[in-house]
Amino acid sequence: MTYTILARCPQSGRFGLATASYSICVGLHCDGAARSNTGVSFTQGSFRDANNRFAMNLIAQGYSARQAMGELLANDPQSDFRHIGIIDREGKVVVHTGTRIAASSVHRVGDGYAVLGDMAAGEKVIDAIATAYDSMGSLDLEERLLGSLESGRDAGGIRGSKGRLPERSVALVVFGKRDFSDVDLRVDMHTAAVDELRRLYTDYKPHEAYYLQRALSPRNAIPSMEFADMLKKEEK
Repeated sequence: MTYTILARCPQSGRFGLATASYSICVGLHCDGAARSNTGVSFTQGSFRDANNRFAMNLIAQGYSARQAMGELLANDPQSDFRHIGIIDREGKVVVHTGTRIAASSVHRVGDGYAVLGDMAAGEKVIDAIATAYDSMGSLDLEERLLGSLESGRDAGGIRGSKGRLPERSVALVVFGKRDFSDVDLRVDMHTAAVDELRRLYTDYKPHEAYYLQRALSPRNAIPSMEFADMLKKEEK
């Protein structure tokens, strides 16, 4: 009951993912999924969070995405229940679709990205996500990922045995050249989680440079209350 896009931006070399699920707290399963100058990986179907750091550690040691996938599967006796995507630092993409996950599980692989769908409302959802990502090549990676997620929702999103299911949790994670994330936003439980992520991202974006400066040079950072007041004045 999850659809996800993982990607490497060919211009900036940044890695990221966006995911939406009927399950709550899908962001919990994004821990360690991306790493600067290394890659991005995500496991859905039956989540296995240990795969994230395992894949990133392997790629950091020089493994390709395909080699890393081989190690993940060899070390997971329940791999038939997983839907896994891995992208390495060269933008090579590999996907595993287990034989015991939902029959509706599909994926698409494009230039430096992968789209995974479990119990999506048909292949049209996965195609919409891929098409949206391809069409937004001039935007920053986080904008492309979020816009692609919205396109998947608009194309039908998630479908259960009784019809349309809401996306109740979402996450957006992007890593650049630093050893901490550029963007790490999540909605853990909401009846319109994709809309809520857009609202959260819109509110966060004007603060992005401030939080970076505060992390790099805390001695010179102004209090967050003062920065918020500055933004209010600019909006007026």
